[in-house]
Amino acid sequence: MAASTARPCQETQPHPCANCISRNMRCIYPSKEQSLRRQHASPFGGRNRRQLPWNYESSSGYTAPQSSSESAVTLSSHHPALSHTFTADDLRFFHHFLIAAYPHLPFGSEDLWKTSLPASAHECPHLMHAILCLGATHLSLVTPDGSKYTTLAVTHRGQALRTLGSQLAKGDQCSKTELDLMLATVYALTFQANYMADGLFDFAIMVRGCSIITRRILNKYKRSDMFTLLTSDLIITNIVPQLPLTPYADSEDLNRSIETLESIEPLLLSDSHRNAYSALLNTYNALKRSERDGFVAFTGFYDDWGRMSNREFMEFLDPGNYVSRILFLHYVVVSIMLQPVFRILRKPRMLVFPKDELPLLQRGVYIYECLPSEVRGLVEWQFQFITVHKASLEGPGLRPVMEDSSELTTV
Repeated sequence: MAASTARPCQETQPHPCANCISRNMRCIYPSKEQSLRRQHASPFGGRNRRQLPWNYESSSGYTAPQSSSESAVTLSSHHPALSHTFTADDLRFFHHFLIAAYPHLPFGSEDLWKTSLPASAHECPHLMHAILCLGATHLSLVTPDGSKYTTLAVTHRGQALRTLGSQLAKGDQCSKTELDLMLATVYALTFQANYMADGLFDFAIMVRGCSIITRRILNKYKRSDMFTLLTSDLIITNIVPQLPLTPYADSEDLNRSIETLESIEPLLLSDSHRNAYSALLNTYNALKRSERDGFVAFTGFYDDWGRMSNREFMEFLDPGNYVSRILFLHYVVVSIMLQPVFRILRKPRMLVFPKDELPLLQRGVYIYECLPSEVRGLVEWQFQFITVHKASLEGPGLRPVMEDSSELTTV
């Protein structure tokens, strides 16, 4: 188990955790008796570090900031053990979520994220903490002194994961409403991870979680009472026609991308490598035809995450898997090329922040810098492409844009 190496365990039981997989160790979970003893010894229970981002050493127990200016109000759920004291900062995060940080997925759900879902969060601790976590993370990204909110964001993420884990443990006993709310939480945490410069691992885990919970809802209940869950075929039928039929503007960039991607084909070692490679190559070629075709091809990159076994998925994400890292650099490049499409798929909102896209580019730079020097030459062009776009977002004078003033009447 990961505890024997002093690394936090992701507790992905019954599957082995990522740390043990990366070390080729046997993953052994404690017995129920051992878990109970740990819970009695810890004020937060035995899972207080469950799936926190690895670079933070924070428990999921929340401590309000020690400030005389912070007034606090307690909102309690039906379960008294999950009552929580919320601060003025939390109200700030909640407000920011409603005007700027709410997700736009699943497709067609943007109004839900501003109305019934926040109302449901009062009765659903994991969703409330996920909403506050997303609001805090986005606020930390787009405000000059936002770094002061980072610790609070991580704390709310830990609380969301801990309470979500308790619900997931119910397995097939989950009701349709419980599954809908769990899906909402995982979507919120997916968007939150996307705003973290070091959130690649968390983002991929949550994207996979969205796929798994969606399948569970569709297999058991055929539909969601909350979301319009669109299969790939329905997305192509209902969503894709909104997208432009014009090709990507710079064919030379596409040719260079294809050339450098094809140069790594001999390095592909696994089905996960080959599937990601095919999805990326198909996307580059499709963008020559139209941005619409490029988007359809790009969805294949995500679709494969939900089909991988747990071991395959963790090995694909392993930081030492340099082929995967190279493929992720191409993923960042494709994401930059498709930004105009992503903007079309998101409805106009009160405020839009250009810096929303910055963490993705920061991840691309970080991935490149962590590659061995002998490997970097394979993706030097991708690195230069990313850094040019990154510099354009880091320049002075970037301000939020008001897209739709009518949103003022709905918040």
